[in-house]
Amino acid sequence: MQLLAVFVATLAFAATALAQPPRGPMPQRGMIPPHEAIIEQLKLTEAQQDQMKKLRLDLMKKQTALRSKVQTLRLEIQERFLADKIDRAAIEKNMNAISDAQHQMKLNMLAHWFDVNSILTPEQQKIWKNAPMAFGQQMRHGMREGMRRMMQHRGWINPDDDDES
Repeated sequence: MQLLAVFVATLAFAATALAQPPRGPMPQRGMIPPHEAIIEQLKLTEAQQDQMKKLRLDLMKKQTALRSKVQTLRLEIQERFLADKIDRAAIEKNMNAISDAQHQMKLNMLAHWFDVNSILTPEQQKIWKNAPMAFGQQMRHGMREGMRRMMQHRGWINPDDDDES
């Protein structure tokens, strides 16, 4: 019985950690975030800037709703593990719903890329075409740094170790 209680507590802690909003890397002083740098490179007209703002707000609304749904589903999973009788099927259903919402977020990002591409001139499209690579590199770097900071904070690695790979 104690083992089950420890398992449930550990699972609840893990689910809580996963439910936290993602934190990106802290921008270094004087650095322009990659999306802003690309926007500057595009040299958008005022009409394009207005269209871009509308597209971005539409995407943010969709993504915010989906992130909220994911977080709520994760909390429901925690609740299900705290129940006297744990319902595996219900937990799996929530996990599948989380996967579906995350998949929809990726599709929304893809649709946004194509929507933005459609308002650009051929020259601007050449710059925009490289945008996913820049975002991906920034995200990988940020995730690596975030994991490193977390591990240092928890004492799992020595902050003086500069073992970058």
